[in-house]
Amino acid sequence: MSENNDPFFIPLVSFRSNHSRGSSTSLTIQDEGIDISTNVDTIDFIGSDVQVLQGASTNIVKVYIPPPTFASHWNTTDGTTNAIVGESGISTQTTRISQPTTEGNPFAVGTWANTNQRTTETSNLQNNATTYTTSGLVTGFGSGSNFEIKLLDADGITSLESHNTGAITSNGNFNSVSGNILVTITNYQTDTTRYKADVEIEIKFKDILDANSRQGGKINVSIIMTAGDGTGTYSYTSSAFFSDYNPNTPSISGSTTIQETSGQIVTRHLSGIEYYTTNSQFTIAISGIDNLNRNTARTTNNLQITATNYGLPNLNVSPFGTNSANFSNWTIAFDNTGTEYDQSNWTITSTSHRFRGTTATMSATPQDTWNTGSTQTSSNSSILIDCVTTTASSDLYEGFVDENRRQDSTFNTGNPTGNWDSTLSLTTGEAAVFNGQLMSPQRMTLSNGSSQTDFSLFKPDLNGANPNYTGLTVPVNYYRTIVDTSSNNRANFTINFTGTFVSNATTDLANSNLEIYISRRASASGGNTGYNNPYFLELHGASYNFATFDDGVTDGHIRLNSSSGNIVQGTFGGLSCEQGFFMHIRIINSNIRISSLQVTLF
Repeated sequence: MSENNDPFFIPLVSFRSNHSRGSSTSLTIQDEGIDISTNVDTIDFIGSDVQVLQGASTNIVKVYIPPPTFASHWNTTDGTTNAIVGESGISTQTTRISQPTTEGNPFAVGTWANTNQRTTETSNLQNNATTYTTSGLVTGFGSGSNFEIKLLDADGITSLESHNTGAITSNGNFNSVSGNILVTITNYQTDTTRYKADVEIEIKFKDILDANSRQGGKINVSIIMTAGDGTGTYSYTSSAFFSDYNPNTPSISGSTTIQETSGQIVTRHLSGIEYYTTNSQFTIAISGIDNLNRNTARTTNNLQITATNYGLPNLNVSPFGTNSANFSNWTIAFDNTGTEYDQSNWTITSTSHRFRGTTATMSATPQDTWNTGSTQTSSNSSILIDCVTTTASSDLYEGFVDENRRQDSTFNTGNPTGNWDSTLSLTTGEAAVFNGQLMSPQRMTLSNGSSQTDFSLFKPDLNGANPNYTGLTVPVNYYRTIVDTSSNNRANFTINFTGTFVSNATTDLANSNLEIYISRRASASGGNTGYNNPYFLELHGASYNFATFDDGVTDGHIRLNSSSGNIVQGTFGGLSCEQGFFMHIRIINSNIRISSLQVTLF
């Protein structure tokens, strides 16, 4: 019996060649060198832990106890290794596939046109190639083994390039003539009765597509290994993907415009100035949108539109998705240009936006999966927007976001509701409610902080041109009624101010940079009352003096010395106050801008 160095081979069988042509064969069976039987012509191997294989010649068999194990075949786990094929060197995203002029010109898509599919940007392929490998050794090499490698066209059948390696019996490179398909075999070694090795296959997609005069396209890979051990063929087929040459970044060659939509404008007035406000609608037009889908497109958000100054919500639109009905002159053709986007109902939804400026614009930015195009911006517009309606004025609070409680100098003849006409332009001596503050018109500014008192060229102007307040200076006045709905008699009160002051509210009142006059609406103890009371009490000037106070006849100062900073405390001088009080605010120093005041009566 011939020698064998395989550790799994155990020579249990001895052949004795004592036969001639036509004579029977006799075998001697030994166990550890001791004869068991000397005249055997049949051996029956029993059990799953025994495997018998033909030896090197017809008179030799190999008996394996236990049976031999092998590495796995290509793209399987049928042995001891993981030979499942992995694809690397490629990253993909889902894109919308464009339609070529004809199939194969300049690329092929099969049935993928105008559908969302797995796509890679060709220039991002590592070394213009993708690698196919396994994590473990592959069995089945040797005489009769080979790889058949194909890059398949969009139909999944036609080969753009194919390569057969021929028999693989050693380490080495088994590359195609073009050099576009590279096969590298390493760690070639015996696998019991077979041969195993590591495999790396590289496919240069771009070079193959270039050779076929293709500008990318739908492709996939087929790799079939014929095993040299006679067990058959083992195949791997990659998922199809689109190779995008990305020849152009989308752009806008036309114009972008924005204007108010006629009949759909909602405005509000504050101190005679008209503002766009919530629910106003605008019309936009964008022309010359080019190469939005060359050769693929984003699946969403193909065109981003913003108008931050207008307080409009951002638009992320798509010719085959959100707001698609507003696109025109768009097709799925890969070379589409001249697309337009028009929308007439872009609506302000904000309830907290303000803007005053001369540089309001709308911007549009096209983008594809790989790149963002240049932003196209409309011409500047001078607009005024005030959508702030939160924290509106109430009985004991004034936030200067509206003029609902504001009154003329007669205090609406004692009626506590507001009677101020906000559509009327201010006149000399009237304070402005502007940008959420009470101020002198001379201190009005744009949102960028620059001074602006002439608004005659600003939109909106549904009720005519906006006013020019140039020349209106301090002192300015503001009137409203503070309402106490309780039935209590009040002896004291506190006003908590916020805003910008020369120093602070207490100091500015003491120095008469700010003046506040107060008259009780009613009193149960005989104090001077009413909107036309000639003896208004004063929070400004000197502080309260019990010895000299006479309810305003000669001394009506009611600011307590406990006042500090922007918390001003006052007294009614021992006389009760019912139902609240009439309040006249007079700004003397133009640097003062009051943002809010909160009254507490006790």
